[in-house]
Amino acid sequence: MIIQKPKALKKNATIGVISPASPQRDSSRLDRGVSYLERCGYHVELGRSARNSWGGYLAGTDEERRSDIEEMFANPNIDAIFCARGGYGTSRLLHQLDYDVIRKNPKIVVGFSDTTALQSAIFRKTGLVTFSGAMPSVDMADTFNPFAEEWFWGILSEPKFYQKNIINGERFYNGGAKGKLYCCNLSVMTTLFGTPYTPDWNDGILLVEDIGEDPYRIDRMLSHCENIGLWKELAGLCFGQFTASVVRQSSVPERPMNEVLKEYSERAKLPCLGNILYGHQSEKVTLPFGAQVQIAQGSAALKLIESPLSD
Repeated sequence: MIIQKPKALKKNATIGVISPASPQRDSSRLDRGVSYLERCGYHVELGRSARNSWGGYLAGTDEERRSDIEEMFANPNIDAIFCARGGYGTSRLLHQLDYDVIRKNPKIVVGFSDTTALQSAIFRKTGLVTFSGAMPSVDMADTFNPFAEEWFWGILSEPKFYQKNIINGERFYNGGAKGKLYCCNLSVMTTLFGTPYTPDWNDGILLVEDIGEDPYRIDRMLSHCENIGLWKELAGLCFGQFTASVVRQSSVPERPMNEVLKEYSERAKLPCLGNILYGHQSEKVTLPFGAQVQIAQGSAALKLIESPLSD
């Protein structure tokens, strides 16, 4: 596969904002996110279905949302594409997308959570490095966490940002590893197994996070990863934040989440870090899906070892 890297984001660039998954819960949040981007000196162009709602939980029909993605890539005046929010629905588009348009027009793509599906498919089909992180309707609508803000603009606009910054975590299993980083939402990624939209896992480093999932449900997803032989293909494994948005009644006793994660790090027998600041919380890093990283031997650091940008 030929890896493609997007150009660094320049001041006065034009950012296209799309909603490839769920509609806006509150359209004023999108307004505030757009205003933040404009105050930062960027021009913003909304996708035609960015404010739409269809079927209750989708931001427009599949055709509308697919068209927005392709039009943003094809438009030479758009320098970067930001997903307004996550939710659900991106995976419905994967078999319909024109990947030739994406391949021929590489540019920055940023999203999080449900955007995992789009990022994984784009990397598999085109080799384009994308970014998993902050979004306008979520992180930029109110006070952008300073740590997250610094990481966001640094990783998108400074080709040498990776040389000055490391991601600290907690050592779960010993060893060092190098490989392409696949940073994703665990629930979304497991739905892509068995499709042509997952990366070639060989010697990759998987970093997963999730929200609103009980420990036994995370256990079930990690068990599925194990059963398909994923641990045998990866070079390393990392865990981000597993935050709870709801408390479900359960017929089984609660088990500490870190206990589940540490058990699977032992079962995988892969170099493993946990508690990385990547997940559904305001303080988080924005990371490149498909760029080379290293789990440093003898430390709890995840390091970017190449720029995710082309210049």
